[in-house]
Amino acid sequence: MKNRIALTILSALTLCGVAFADIQSPPGHHYNWSRKLSRGFGNVLYGWTEPFNVWQRTVETDGAHAAFADFFIEGVKRITVRAGYGVYEMATFPLPSWKLTYRPPYYRKAQIDPWWGYTEFSPQMGFMSQTDYSRNQGW
Repeated sequence: MKNRIALTILSALTLCGVAFADIQSPPGHHYNWSRKLSRGFGNVLYGWTEPFNVWQRTVETDGAHAAFADFFIEGVKRITVRAGYGVYEMATFPLPSWKLTYRPPYYRKAQIDPWWGYTEFSPQMGFMSQTDYSRNQGW
């Protein structure tokens, strides 16, 4: 009987230790200086793909004439914003600058406005997967 109680207590402590270990890894732990630097390079090097993404989204919703205008106006705006964020992040990569973290400064924009918001990295050309670049943990 004593062995059974001891084994039950040991099993419970082991399971609680594993559950506690998961809590020790916060959801934002993968944002570090190297990710910030690579995000900055990616925004500068591949920000030019934004107008094609704008074209694709606008054609689906508003048609080709609206897409032609949005391709230039919204596309140039998004290239400029991506390049600006990229230069900012490359210049400040060793320091946790935005809210004292390494998260992107436009972190919530994609969650507020998923259609026109900015993702962490520039959009890819051609087939666009809907997979996030990083693992998100929801509570």
